[in-house]
Amino acid sequence: MKKWLALALFLGLVALAAPLPQVYDRLEETLRQVRLENPTQALSALDRAQSLLRQESEGLPPVLRDATLLHLQDARQAVLKQSRVDLEARLLLVRHLLGKALYDGFFQAKATEKPQYLSRLIRATGLPQARVQGVENRPSGEARLQMEAVYLQLLAEDLSQALSATSRPQAYLALARAYARFLVIQDSPQSTLKAQDFIQALAKVSGGEDFRPLVRDFQEKTLAWRRHLQAQTAPSSVVASPPSSAPAPPPAGSSAGKASTTPPPASPPPAPSSTQVSPAASALPQEIREEISLLRLDPPAATRVGEALQRLAIPSLINWLDLLDEVRSSLAQAQLYTEAGQYNRARTQLAYAYSRFRLKVYPVVGAYAPELAERTDRLFLAMQNAVGLRTVDFTVLLGEIQEIEERLLGSSLGPWHALQVQLQLFLLGIPRAMLFLLASALAFFPLYLGWITFGGRNVYWTLLGLAFLFLALPILAEGLSYMGSILAEYGGLPVLGLLANLSIAQGLVPYLAWGISAFLVVALAGAGLRGIAAQFGLLKERGREVATLAEQKPSATTLTSETIVEWDEEF
Repeated sequence: MKKWLALALFLGLVALAAPLPQVYDRLEETLRQVRLENPTQALSALDRAQSLLRQESEGLPPVLRDATLLHLQDARQAVLKQSRVDLEARLLLVRHLLGKALYDGFFQAKATEKPQYLSRLIRATGLPQARVQGVENRPSGEARLQMEAVYLQLLAEDLSQALSATSRPQAYLALARAYARFLVIQDSPQSTLKAQDFIQALAKVSGGEDFRPLVRDFQEKTLAWRRHLQAQTAPSSVVASPPSSAPAPPPAGSSAGKASTTPPPASPPPAPSSTQVSPAASALPQEIREEISLLRLDPPAATRVGEALQRLAIPSLINWLDLLDEVRSSLAQAQLYTEAGQYNRARTQLAYAYSRFRLKVYPVVGAYAPELAERTDRLFLAMQNAVGLRTVDFTVLLGEIQEIEERLLGSSLGPWHALQVQLQLFLLGIPRAMLFLLASALAFFPLYLGWITFGGRNVYWTLLGLAFLFLALPILAEGLSYMGSILAEYGGLPVLGLLANLSIAQGLVPYLAWGISAFLVVALAGAGLRGIAAQFGLLKERGREVATLAEQKPSATTLTSETIVEWDEEF
């Protein structure tokens, strides 16, 4: 019975997982709403696209998913900066990264599912439909050669447009489009192009440098690629003939036989980072070798750091430290937004910092401190999913970023920082909120007992009761702040998120308020206890005053209503 239930649950989960073509349809519909004319709608659409990728990306390899998420985050920055060229380039890369997944899925899909993949691939990457008509009915090897030839022709046209562009924005868009085309067919064994070369060319365009020699080199390599491809086909090449002419079957060992064994994660991350360069096949650049030789790391670890930098197309360790500073800067902004009560913007910056960390920092840290990389990654994920973030949480995460730099230089922040990180991972989110909510709820019981005990007409007992009230006030405020955070994030009441400003861990004002309440506790408790001690004769000076007053009172042998007093009026 249990086996049948498990099988039913598995089949149910499989049914809930949306196929890749349907995921693309939803993403395409969402991305249509991204326009600079309406920034609010554009930002909301980009947020929905990111959520969709995180929740329904079963058909995407992790590298492609993370790269797409990073470009969507960069598209947000382009919307905020009102940069039309940058936004268009980012959306181009997003669609072609999804197109890469559709391209790979087309060759792995069943014959009945191939038209679905092909129609989405045409929309995602701008393939001419007439050039790929009937390709779904051909053998996988012939279909791959035909589609690769079409992409190469489009790539050559984009490179020509980049050379003939009359302005740098036009050249940037044409080169970004060529790079996006290359991402789809990057796994071809005939390719001599590298993603890092495209990245360097785009950087030259943005920096105002001469980029045309690099583009001409791309043209030569593309032409050689096309010639090699034509040599594998019949004389009626698919590059120059319509799709109706079927190409000859490729020889053994060609791309048709190798493409199916290429794992999906081999596709590169977004534009700034590429993972297809094999460090075992190429020597490290001189600049990287000089830099890693100065590190206080074991030679194998230092070599792994250099190889990770080369895979990410980062020219030097200094540039990687700049990327680490970018993550640190985003976290500092998130901390400031949290202190100001702008929690949505804080979480946006946190998500951006994590995307940059995961794609540009994590691989290098994993080369020399894998346990630190995993710990930092878990802390990022815990903070993204936690309720009731406070400024001290970002302080601990910023310390973890600093620990990454310290480990690289052969130092460390010490065991105290490691203890704080472990406590953060253990208590962050709901456990910490429940701890303070429970403490604040239990605080009402001693306050009630204190009120009925010290709530008489004696001023000294009243002062002592007020001291107990101010003593419990910070924990009451902390519990109220976490209640507001939970209701704001899970109860659909965002206005209650302002109660988070009552937390001592939030900013300077509640911290000073806690200090003032502690001062009042000391003052009220001191005054009340001194008076009670004097009434009991424990203080000599005050005791003599009480004794003198007692001697002046008339003595009586019987008790009447005029001589009876309550005990709390005297003591």
